[in-house]
Order: sequence, then structure tokens, then C-alpha cells
Amino acid sequence: MGRPKVLGYSERGMFNSIIFYLREHPEEISGFLSTLDIKDTFFEDDVVCYTFLNEQSFSDFGDCDWTIIAEKDKKKQVIFIEGKVKTYSGNYNIDKEYSKIEKNKKNKENKNYKGVSSNIFAQLYYKYLLTKLDGESVKGSLVGKSEKKIGKNPIVNKAYEKYIKDAAKFYYVAILPNELSSENFSKKFTALNLSMETKNIKCAYWGKIEEFFSKAEEVSKNFVYNKGQIY
Repeated sequence: MGRPKVLGYSERGMFNSIIFYLREHPEEISGFLSTLDIKDTFFEDDVVCYTFLNEQSFSDFGDCDWTIIAEKDKKKQVIFIEGKVKTYSGNYNIDKEYSKIEKNKKNKENKNYKGVSSNIFAQLYYKYLLTKLDGESVKGSLVGKSEKKIGKNPIVNKAYEKYIKDAAKFYYVAILPNELSSENFSKKFTALNLSMETKNIKCAYWGKIEEFFSKAEEVSKNFVYNKGQIY
């Protein structure tokens, strides 16, 4: 019996192929992180132990496409990764995403915050608020609910308590279908005045990631399958 071919659709399919490839090739993880503009010697050591949380829910703080936890010498760093794609017949415009979040911030009457929960700025901001969780909730959200709670789901709580809480450093990464520098991306967060630390906000381009995995058949075939959908 031949080995099954596995192809996954859109950003979820791409993340799955990358995650399972890196699980089998952990020596490639630090190189991959460099494509996310993460230049940190912490990840260059072979003794780093990694845990990948795939599509983990964090209750009011939203799901996360991919959460990477790196541990070494009893120290822990966490990378929150959210991916966006252009879709086959559409496009992705970061300036429009910025305008949506800016509009919702100003519209005090909009209690539902429609269209904001999947906005890249909101998604990464929610993860920042998660790192500031004190007890069961955190206040100070300028987008969405004014108070966010971690809730009672035991799996969500286990993910937070075991993998997120007490980490020494956090990164917030957007993988986009457009080329944009981390510096310019973080400037947009500064302009939104979200009281969010911006030095570890990073931005990556799907094209660079495809280039990095060009020799990884499991990943490159998924890029080919999704040609026109991702970027």
C-alpha cells in the first residue's frame, strides 16, 4: 500500500503541513523562526524543547492559529502566530484591516464589534491581553469586550496554566499575503494606541515561507495545491 498524499486547504492546511513537517524535522525550527523575523539566540540552541498548540482556544481571548512554546533552562518563550490569506478570487488589504479596527474603536455604540474578532490587529491584541491575565479576567480592552475572561473550560485552562502563564517573553506574529516589514506593521499598532508593547510584534510574508520550505515536499506540495489562495 502506498503512502497517502495529504493536502490541506487554505491557511489551516498550510499550517498543518508546516507543523507536522517541523515535528519530524526540529532542526529546521530555528531557521523557520528567522522567516518570521524572530532573531533571538534563545531558539538557536539544540536543547530547546518545543510544544506546538494547533488552533488552540483561549476563550474570550480568541483562538490562535498556531502557538509555539519554547523551553530551555527553566525559561519559557511563547510565539503566537496568526495567518491571513488573500483567497483565490479576493485580496487582503492590511490598510483596510487597520481602518476597520480604528472605526470600531471610535464607535462606542457598536456593542457587537462585528467583523473585528477575525481582524489581525484584534487577534494579536487579544493574545497580548492574555499575557496580562491576572486571575480569571483582564480589563483594559479597547477593542471588543471591556473585560475578557479565561473561562472554565479545563482544556483552555490547562493550555494557559501550563504553556502560557509565566513565560519570560512573548512574540506576536502575523503571516500575511502581502510583503510588509515588522517595523511598519508594529507602527500601525502604535497608531491604534492599544497600550500594547510593540517590540516583539512581527510580520512575515507567505512567499518567504514557501521559499524556506521549497525542499520540504509535504509543505511545498500544499503551496502548489493552494496556488492563488494563499498569496
